[in-house]
Amino acid sequence: MNNKFKDGILFIDEKDNNEKISFNFHTWVEMLKAIIVKYAQKSQSEAEMLVMNSHTVCSSIDNYMDVIVLCHDSEYYWAMIIAHGDQYWLNGISPHEPEGYFEWDKQYRKDHNLAEESFVFSD
Repeated sequence: MNNKFKDGILFIDEKDNNEKISFNFHTWVEMLKAIIVKYAQKSQSEAEMLVMNSHTVCSSIDNYMDVIVLCHDSEYYWAMIIAHGDQYWLNGISPHEPEGYFEWDKQYRKDHNLAEESFVFSD
């Protein structure tokens, strides 16, 4: 695992030191790949290549606001953006998580020893 992609990275809001978010970056990246395989019907190697070459994943995520931007949308949304491009919903791909998605997500995280949540807020 790339050292950049680790879980438990703590970010503190510079404007309000009481607001904190723990970013489980490894979990987030692994979930993006899994979603692309399952819901975009890509192979594991295609998903890996798409995610690792994505500006969303490879751009600098080094402050509280960067993480807030990511957590504003679901992993499903980001995975579809990575797999199908901006405004993927205009190409007939639903912008909504498919039926059974949340149960699958929960089980996948458990089966692969990933964090229960990619973003954990605390104050």
